[in-house]
Amino acid sequence: MSKNLKTIVIGTTLTAESDWIVRTGAAIARATGAVPWLVYAYNLQAFPSELGAFDNAWIEEQTEILRERLDRQAHETGLADLPGFGPAQTQLSLDTPHHAIVELAQKVEADLIVVGASEGGSLQRAFLGSTADRVIRKAPAPVFVVRAGTTFPPSRVLVPVDLSPVSAGALRFATELTREAWGGKLLDIETLFVLNPLEVEGSLQFTPEQIERFAGEELDRFTKLNAPATHTSHQVLIGYPREEILRNIEDRRADIVILGTHGRSGFERMMIGSIASEILQRARCNVVVVPPALTAEGLSAEQDETADWSFVSDETPVTAR
Repeated sequence: MSKNLKTIVIGTTLTAESDWIVRTGAAIARATGAVPWLVYAYNLQAFPSELGAFDNAWIEEQTEILRERLDRQAHETGLADLPGFGPAQTQLSLDTPHHAIVELAQKVEADLIVVGASEGGSLQRAFLGSTADRVIRKAPAPVFVVRAGTTFPPSRVLVPVDLSPVSAGALRFATELTREAWGGKLLDIETLFVLNPLEVEGSLQFTPEQIERFAGEELDRFTKLNAPATHTSHQVLIGYPREEILRNIEDRRADIVILGTHGRSGFERMMIGSIASEILQRARCNVVVVPPALTAEGLSAEQDETADWSFVSDETPVTAR
């Protein structure tokens, strides 16, 4: 069994589309030896009040139908064949999906939550937010958002970073997940650091070329600290993070993107509801979002340092343009 992934919670909608979610969760559990849990949240449909005494019987009948569908999905997707999985690991919850998933994850101390990308339309997402968005905001563990048609284990892994402790945690999680998914094999991970043009052009002391070089040096140090003994490649780009990350996902045909998300306060590049949320909606690959609570754990003082371009020094600073 994996030292880092011991328990996985998988959220399902019991639709044909959600079979892919459950299969992906089963593949992760199989590769890591983690114990999977499968949860479905439901709301009872309105029924005539004149049924009176038959209400409870109707509820029990509907619940039994849902349980049979949940058990059938577990068997058809191969989840039921995994060691450690049994009837107790299938959970029905009379609740909203995001609350049921987060509550079960907290109860079983899940190390990973697996959910699907929104099946609703763009208008629904705009006003209500997808289940994935809502789970991420409250999740006690990394959230693996599955796209239909994607594969696991991944071959091409992209980790956007901003050199913060949050993205350090995401990179460490990416390293652990990919190594375990491939049975200890070291897979190449690409890190991407995007410099905002305003940061580059706004410097009075250094040229854009110098700032880009500083960023490359910091990214190299950052990668060696947080992904030691791992094959990594990295690049620095100048542009707007949202567009550059999405373009790189397409250009490099990434199988999975793993990123950290900051809280909702402060001016941060990867604030949920902005970049991370848009990547969830627009990326055509699997996405893993690592919460800040996890990334704060286990960082050394050196790893906890973040880049501060105001104090970056150079042997040949530019004093005038």
